[in-house]
Amino acid sequence: MEKVEQRFEWLKKAGFKITNPRKNILRFLKNNRNHPTAEDVYQEIRKIHPSISFRTVCKNLKTLRDLGEIQEVTIDSKKLHYDPDTSEHVHVFCENCGAIENLIWSDFIVRNVRAFGFGKLPFEVHRVKICLTGLCENCSAKERKRRIGKTL
Repeated sequence: MEKVEQRFEWLKKAGFKITNPRKNILRFLKNNRNHPTAEDVYQEIRKIHPSISFRTVCKNLKTLRDLGEIQEVTIDSKKLHYDPDTSEHVHVFCENCGAIENLIWSDFIVRNVRAFGFGKLPFEVHRVKICLTGLCENCSAKERKRRIGKTL
């Protein structure tokens, strides 16, 4: 992934104002792999810019999304998450704790979906978005312990 400072230059050349809040939002997202929500971003940016509004954060997230700097990830219907990795990849979502992770082997899946599925579909596909749901390693281990405790 390109360095954040290079992205600022690209945004500036594209005619976008590079404000301190926008810089800090992009820095936070590019250094974050937890797929934060707008509320998470807002809470973090408020530490640096106490007077920033939630609306300003949301407008900046929308702008960064529209420019292709970040992607919006809809995993559960209750909230949007933001991902600095704009490549096509697979997400896994823990139904218990809400953790979202990127899968390492997603390139294989995306390549195969493109190779075997798209030619047969009756429409033009622009992006592949795949999300697997279940339990993360920690929640799965807790669930196994809980089940074992019930059987004893």
